[in-house]
Order: sequence, then C-alpha cells, then structure tokens
Amino acid sequence: MPEHMKPFDIKRPCYAMASKNGTDAEITLYGDVVERRPVDWWTGKEIEGSFIIQDEFLEDLKAVAGCKRVTIRLNSYGGDAVVGMLIHNRLREMARGGTALTCVVDAVAMSAASVIMSACDTVQVNATGLVMIHKAAAFQFGWYNADDLGEEKAALDQYDSAIAAAYARKTGMAQEELLTMMGETTYLTGKDAVELGFADELLEDAEPLKLAASADGT
Repeated sequence: MPEHMKPFDIKRPCYAMASKNGTDAEITLYGDVVERRPVDWWTGKEIEGSFIIQDEFLEDLKAVAGCKRVTIRLNSYGGDAVVGMLIHNRLREMARGGTALTCVVDAVAMSAASVIMSACDTVQVNATGLVMIHKAAAFQFGWYNADDLGEEKAALDQYDSAIAAAYARKTGMAQEELLTMMGETTYLTGKDAVELGFADELLEDAEPLKLAASADGT
C-alpha cells in the first residue's frame, strides 16, 4: 500500500482522526478551539477540558492530507477566531488539492466552529442542530484612550471582514448582509442554515413506522 494510503487512528481528548483504508477518513471535533491549552490564572496549572489545540490539530491533520474523502463530525461552541480561520484555510487547501470535504453538524457549530464548518463544500446539519455567527471580540483590561480603542476597532473590523469572506464563499450571500447578521449574533436552526446556504442538507429523523392490522397478528 502506498505511504499516503496507510490506515491511521489518532485519538486526542476531544477529537479523533481515523481511516481504515487511507482514502476515506473521519474527523470528530467535539470541543473548544484554542491556540494553546488554557491555564489557571492563580495556579498556573493547565485547565482540564475538551480543547482543540492549534498545533496538535494541524500536526495530526497531516495524516489526513492524502485522503480523497474526509468527513468532519462537529460539535463546538467555537473559541479563538484566528485558530478557526487557520483551520478553515488548511481545509480549503486540502479541498483545492482534490479532497472532498463533508461536515456533519452533530449538535452546534458556533463562532469559530462555524468558520471551520464553512470550509466544507458539503455541510449536513441535524434538524435539532444550531449554527451561530457573530462578530469578533477582544478582551480588554486596563486604561485606554480613544485612539487606542479606535485602533482596536479597526483591527476587529478586519477580522470580521475576513470571517465574512469565509461565510460568503460558502453561502453566496453578500458580505454586508453577513456582517449585519454577525453584528446581531445570529442563531440558525438546521432548517435556517440550509435555507441561507450555510448548510446543504438537513438531516431529519426517519418517518415513523406505519402499522397495519393483520389477521394473524404479525
């Protein structure tokens, strides 16, 4: 079997990447998107939790790069906008190289996770799933004058434009309309996501089984 078609099975605390044949792979992403594992301010100890950590994820993603079809199962409240954009761009690089990317929103794809979701050309969302988009935010601590805050606003505006570009590629919507939706922190049900182009297919439960009477009770 060629090197790029070898099976693999990578397990991290909040995600997994696996392929039985080196051609079809599945990635399970359940956790918050972060640049590095957060630490407790007072103790300096790492905080336990489900975190999709930038360097770990990108290193593991190399194993998937040669696959022809990749399914991403997603459940994430989001996290670091830059990491979300970075993962989005790496996935788009794979797509341009011929990898067919499918995202299945198992529960929620919010904030930075919705950017990752938008990298996939096929997005399937459950009827009970949610997609949320909003504008980038920055934590501030200290004293700032108007010039300082103006520079911060200009930077955040650029982040918002970059994120909106990812949504626009996926949905075909105008960036100005998307920026308005982001400014309002918009939550989309599975049905809404399909109607607006964030998702391509609504996954609904099977129709209830219809029962009929029979003479022998079967």
